[in-house]
This record gives sequence, C-alpha cells and structure tokens, in this order.
Amino acid sequence: MVATVIGARPVVADLKVRMPTVDYRELEVEHNGLVTFDNKGSDLNGQQSYTNSVGYGVLPWWKIELEGELAAERGLALTWEATTIENIFQLTEPGKYFFNVGLFAEYSQATGQTNPNSFTFGPIIQKELNNVLGIDSLHTVNIFFARDVGRGSSKATEFEYAWQSRLLLNPYVDPAIELYGTIENVGRPGRFADQQHFVGPALLGAVNFGTFGKLKYEAGYLFGYTQASPRGAVRWRLEYEIVF
Repeated sequence: MVATVIGARPVVADLKVRMPTVDYRELEVEHNGLVTFDNKGSDLNGQQSYTNSVGYGVLPWWKIELEGELAAERGLALTWEATTIENIFQLTEPGKYFFNVGLFAEYSQATGQTNPNSFTFGPIIQKELNNVLGIDSLHTVNIFFARDVGRGSSKATEFEYAWQSRLLLNPYVDPAIELYGTIENVGRPGRFADQQHFVGPALLGAVNFGTFGKLKYEAGYLFGYTQASPRGAVRWRLEYEIVF
C-alpha cells in the first residue's frame, strides 16, 4: 500500500482487493499501477508504484503468485523494491456458506542494503447479495497484518485493510466503491491523521475470449482523507487469464 510520509518512504506495493476464490489450473498475468497527487512540492505528490506478476491455480484451493515490485518517490527514478511470493488459500466453496472465505499469505524479499523483508497474512471475506432492490452486489474485505524481518526490521505489526463493494450490473463494466488503509503499528497507532486512508469509486470489467482466455480490467480514483494521505491517487489493474 501507499506508505506514510513519515520517514519519507516511497510508495510500496499496490492498492488492490484480493479475492478469496481460486481458479484451478488458471494462469494469470497481472499488472497493477498507482500514481499519487498532492500539493506541488509535497513529498506525497507524484509517487509511483507498479507491480507485475504471474500466478497459477496449482490446486482447487491454492493459488501461488510471483510478483516484482517497482516504486519511486517524487522526482526519482523507478527502482526494484522487492520480489514477492503470494499465496491464496480458498477455505470455503463459493456460495456454500454465508461467507466465502480465503486466507492470504505473502513473503516479500526486499532489495537494497537497509530495506527489511516482510511477511503479510490475513483473511479474505466475501459476501454476494442477490436481488437487493433489484440489484446483485459483491462485497469483499481484506484484513491483513504484516511484520518486518531481517535487516532494518522493527518490532511493529502493521495493519492493512481493503474493501470493495461492487454492483453486478454488466460483465463488461461494473461500478464499485473502494476503501484502503494502513496503520503502521497496531500497538501504537498514534493519531488518525498520521495514518493513511483512502476512499473512492472504481470501474471493473472483463472481456471473455472463450478458449483464448479472459482480460480483466480495473480503474479507480481514490481520495485521501487524512493529513498523511495524498489528496488523490489513480490506480489501475490489468489481468489476463487462461486455463491450461
């Protein structure tokens, strides 16, 4: 997620909502992008984050993904920040229980001499609501905790959340509302103003090419509503999927 301005850290990783379901034998190639906007001269203006990844549904309940993370602070060139291995474990059959539930687990190997490595894990919870005022909708929340390990690591436990509520209106484009936030140390969260929190609209859709796979796309504009957050951020995501 976008890092706080305290310590002038660059943007880290990406802003996206992960799903609790696994598509068995499906190969995914994914690109995520994020650019922030703030007052001219602010360290929060013009930060960039890009991730590129390849994932595969190894088992009906397990997907693994290898990801490269690039980021840059305002006015600086992009640098390779980390190489990450992500796992999603599907814990329930979609639609069988009241919630669809998955587990996310990630290890990130940082580059550079001072950046720490990290572990991130937590539940993914999803609920589909059918025919509410004549509209179907899908609601997904990620609740993740992260800890640094290795050189330069701290004893802090970070809390990250991501929420997406999507109206299922059209397979080609659906409107959604998203929320993201980070608390760098749940033991000492500090002032709310010093945390980063975002909210904003997004459009999501997909084009199905039959046996040639599927292209998914997302685009959103997020508003930062705390002092430590950029005033705005544009995020996008492209993902190509095909079953082997």
